[in-house]
Amino acid sequence: MSQPVTPPAPAKLARRKKLSLWMRLSHLRRQRRVQNAITLGVVLLGPMLAFATFLVLGPLDQDVGGPGLRFVLLLDLVYVLVVAALVLQRVAQMIAARRAHSAGSRLHLRLTGVFALMALIPTVTVAIFAGITINMGLEAWFSQRVQRVVGNSLAAAQAYENEQRRDLQEDAQALANYLNARRGEVRFMRTASLGEVLRDGQLQIQRGLREAFVVDGTGEIKARGDRSYMFDFDPLAPIEIETARTDGILILKDWENNEFRAVVNLVGYLNECLYVSREVDGSILKLLDET
Repeated sequence: MSQPVTPPAPAKLARRKKLSLWMRLSHLRRQRRVQNAITLGVVLLGPMLAFATFLVLGPLDQDVGGPGLRFVLLLDLVYVLVVAALVLQRVAQMIAARRAHSAGSRLHLRLTGVFALMALIPTVTVAIFAGITINMGLEAWFSQRVQRVVGNSLAAAQAYENEQRRDLQEDAQALANYLNARRGEVRFMRTASLGEVLRDGQLQIQRGLREAFVVDGTGEIKARGDRSYMFDFDPLAPIEIETARTDGILILKDWENNEFRAVVNLVGYLNECLYVSREVDGSILKLLDET
């Protein structure tokens, strides 16, 4: 009398299915076409990821913490791990074949060593040549002769700025003193008379002033000097006028318009200030600020 067949347990069925799936994947991986497809995919995926990383970090100007950048960097990390795993697997197979004394294992190792050496020789040569070239270039850039030339140029630019600043301060203060003295002579000075006095004093400055204005506490023009026009007037900020009143004189830089400006507080007036400018070489002084 035959005994009834006991059906396999669900756990055994699941284990058999898993083993069967793993065996099929392992068999599929050993096929030459699948290996070639995986190799080609890995080779093509590298430049694609590099280009995607360049786009995210460069022209697209993405935020550092943006999701796109994090996703691309995650793909790069996965790609590096996959390539490293494939290389380690291949090295492990070669070592195992060498220990098992399989046919062709020694030749395989020798060929691998030769190709690795052939790949390293140009890389090391280029690295050494680049290092020597960069070292020689840096030595040429930062040699004593170049440093001396740069130092002399910097000293000349600083001397030029100091000279222009000192001359502007002296001329602006001289014109302000002239206005203060004439203010004491004229008891009731009108705007037209103030403009005439300003032009007379401006013409007496030997080094010359490009523009000369008298402004009130709000920055409004009260009088204009010689060749001082409304369209050339650069308004003053209230903080600049207040600083000139507190310190007596304020020097302003305007390299874009090639000008050095000065604001001088006038003594004996209600709230007027003298506002003058001198033409300078803004390109030199701008480079001095950037140095």
